[in-house]
Amino acid sequence: MAIEQSGSLSATRILFGPFELNLGERSLKKADEAIPLGTRAFDILLTLIERAGEVVGKHELIAKVWPDVTVEEGSLRVHLSALRKALGDGQFGRRYITNVQGRGYSFVGPVTRQESVDHKRSPARLSNLPAAYRGMIGRDDVVQQICNRLMSERLITILGTGGIGKTTVASAVGHAASPDFAGAVFFVDLSVLRSGDQIVAAIASTMGSVAQPGDPEEALLEFLRSRRALLILDSCEHLIDEAAEIADRICQCAPDMHLLATSREALQIAGERVLRLQPLDCPPEQAGQTADEVLSYPAARLFMERVSARGVELALGPDDPPFLAEICRRLDGIPLAIELAARRAAVFGIRDTALRLASHLDLQKLSRRTANRRHQTLRATLDWSHDLLSEAERAVLRRLAIFVGPFTLEAALTMAEREGVSRTDNIDLVASLVEKSLIEARIDAPGASYRLLDTTRAYALEKLVDSGELDEIADRHANYSIDQLKADCTAWKNTQLYKDYLGNIRAALDWSFGPRGSDALAIRLAAAAGPLFLSMPLLAECRDWMERAIDRMSPECDLQHQVEIHASFALSLMLIYGDSKKIRAAFYTALGLAERCGDAPQQLRLLSGLSMYSLHLADVAGAFDVARRGEAVAAKTGNQDDAAIADCMLGTAYYLAGDHLLAQKHLEQALRDLPHEPPSIAGQYMFYPRSQSLMCLTRSHWLAGNLDRAVCYAETTVEEADSSEHPITLISALGMMMSLYFWIDDLQKIERNLVKFEYIADKTSFGPYRTVAHGLKGLHLLRTGRTSEGMRYLRDTLESLAVRRYKMLVSDFAVELALCLAKQNERAEALALVDDVIAGYRRVNMLIHLPALLLTKAMIFIYGDAPDLKLAEEYLQRSIAEARKQSTLSYELRAALQLARIWIGNGEVQRARDLIGPIYNRFSEGFGTPDLILAWEMLRDEHHNLVHFNSG
Repeated sequence: MAIEQSGSLSATRILFGPFELNLGERSLKKADEAIPLGTRAFDILLTLIERAGEVVGKHELIAKVWPDVTVEEGSLRVHLSALRKALGDGQFGRRYITNVQGRGYSFVGPVTRQESVDHKRSPARLSNLPAAYRGMIGRDDVVQQICNRLMSERLITILGTGGIGKTTVASAVGHAASPDFAGAVFFVDLSVLRSGDQIVAAIASTMGSVAQPGDPEEALLEFLRSRRALLILDSCEHLIDEAAEIADRICQCAPDMHLLATSREALQIAGERVLRLQPLDCPPEQAGQTADEVLSYPAARLFMERVSARGVELALGPDDPPFLAEICRRLDGIPLAIELAARRAAVFGIRDTALRLASHLDLQKLSRRTANRRHQTLRATLDWSHDLLSEAERAVLRRLAIFVGPFTLEAALTMAEREGVSRTDNIDLVASLVEKSLIEARIDAPGASYRLLDTTRAYALEKLVDSGELDEIADRHANYSIDQLKADCTAWKNTQLYKDYLGNIRAALDWSFGPRGSDALAIRLAAAAGPLFLSMPLLAECRDWMERAIDRMSPECDLQHQVEIHASFALSLMLIYGDSKKIRAAFYTALGLAERCGDAPQQLRLLSGLSMYSLHLADVAGAFDVARRGEAVAAKTGNQDDAAIADCMLGTAYYLAGDHLLAQKHLEQALRDLPHEPPSIAGQYMFYPRSQSLMCLTRSHWLAGNLDRAVCYAETTVEEADSSEHPITLISALGMMMSLYFWIDDLQKIERNLVKFEYIADKTSFGPYRTVAHGLKGLHLLRTGRTSEGMRYLRDTLESLAVRRYKMLVSDFAVELALCLAKQNERAEALALVDDVIAGYRRVNMLIHLPALLLTKAMIFIYGDAPDLKLAEEYLQRSIAEARKQSTLSYELRAALQLARIWIGNGEVQRARDLIGPIYNRFSEGFGTPDLILAWEMLRDEHHNLVHFNSG
């Protein structure tokens, strides 16, 4: 910004930022403190200010400062560096001198010239600004922003809720902007005033206007007409109309007066620019945050600084950062609330303070004696705002306190509804509370949402209790939550708004199940919330609420509600625990209820859950039972989507039975009928039928020897599951695909998918999947040479899966552990492990893993210090025969390759080739995979490669 054009640089003083450049004295001062500056640095500064806003070339600057001396450019850089350091250039967002690459330097700060003190234009007395507050944290940027805007805008209003720091920021702006107004900055506290006349008198007295006969307001305006100053009007909200009128007249009549107002609502006059002061940034809710990470947020730094100011050196222990972060979030980053909480922490410590913050009203009683009355306690701040409201505004505010977190305008209007007040009037009342900074508004792409800060909500909730309306409004809130959940539960539950509204659902459930609620309301709400808890998925929470609902349920309860509650209970149990009689009982209870009321969609939903359950348990008979029942339900409805669900279940059952031809037929039919599924289907059935079909189809093609198709289906499975944004679908897909990637030695895909699998399993409460993640980690450790650690992982995994009776991937884990044991000469333990797995699979008639397990028994006899090749050959023959019986070509080849090794070692080369050749010729794809490469090498070169093959 260039120097004002009303004079030249022969002026006595030049002001910029907090600095005063005195030309007569050739001195630089900051707040009356002299800043040491060399002659050359002073001349550089003066030259740049003379051309403020322009680029001064390096050579031009050297010629100006060193007119009779030849110097290098390095000397200029040295002096500029010293000058920037003296000015604090770059600190607190201030910039004065900038380097324009390849051109030179420019002075970019705002500059004001003063030739001499003009008593006519100056106020009659010095500034009355409160002392600079040195403990302000996290507000430097906003102070600088307001200072910059004051140069071009004459009225700025700082808006914000009580205790957010408006007065502190306004005072800091006054001090920072003081040089720009030659020290003429004045502060008027309107909170102690009660009328417009008192405002006029306070401004006049503060600025030194002598009382004159006639109208005091006109006398004040005449006094200000030719003066330049910054006037800060603090706490305008309780006299908002009067303050707005006076501010408007000053702006019209005194062109060099600039006004900065603080208020909880805008003045709403011409020329006003509003800046809404935001809470201090708080640490997010995130596990594992360190002290340094938490203290990188200004809310946490303010808290610790205020504790320290109490004379307590409180070091953050390793367990303290989450509690400090929770305190900041619970107090919404409101500086006053944080200061008061810090006083408690100085006595009780951080963790105890965090626990006590469950009662914000208790915190509101804390005080500081030296503050303005409205800032002495948090309650006083809220009382100040509440007392300024109309009775109608108070009624709406206390009713909205029932909401936990964000709510929509429609939700607000439902709570605000009362006899004699129209919908339009309630809209205006909500808008008024937003304008008065008691409701926080958030405008984004989907629409607007609103919330009460926690401290405000606690205060308003107390008012709701005192009013005697709590039961009525809580009942209305619970019914509204039910209506919202039922209105469009397949669409809105996936939006951010639903996630934000989750706190309200929990609050409604708490009240409904509490002593003032009712069984009927609790049952209705639990039935509506169950599917959504599952879809989040909040499985443990779903289980707990459904169990409470079942305990409160009577035979007279709505049958449909009973179905939903029992179904949600069964599905949550299955995903948390794996297998138990309790889970089966829950499923069949829900299924029986669904059959009683003829609810086909619920029947299919439950049967699909049971199908997944059978897959996890490797229960072939159970899989066929639920598939046939699903087929019968679909036949009755005649719906194509229902038929596709039935095909998916049938395909899964045939896959478990090892009938790949029929498995692929039904699974591919399911994919054809459901090519593109809406996200709601996953939530409804607890998995994507398409994804389930892809998972089983991938493994079926792999086992059948269609390896290229298997890899292609695997990629599609993971991609579609990932895009579903449904954790159960994704983690199931990742787990099912990992076996294929281990089979073809694709370490890159193993590692990429393992990271995803572990993350989801750790983040959720899927009990069996967390155990599977542990096992997959063990397999990866073995592949990367960390045998002892990998074996430990696999032992732990198998023990845990046995407790859960979860059988998916048990074969994979047991096979690898048994092979490691055999290599360490622990043959007896290895055989016992494999025999136990085989027995378990035979009990449920699941034979699909039998070729792999028989192959493993053969390898156990090959490994170790005392190989038994005769027994190895016997088990390899059995593995080959079982693989042929199931058309499991991939395992047939792998077992044949191991048998060929033995025969080659015995010199029976041609016999080995005769075994491998026909099997290899039955493959039509997958020739780049390890087993097929080995087979090709053996068949291609009779001598060299057979020796190499045998030694491998």
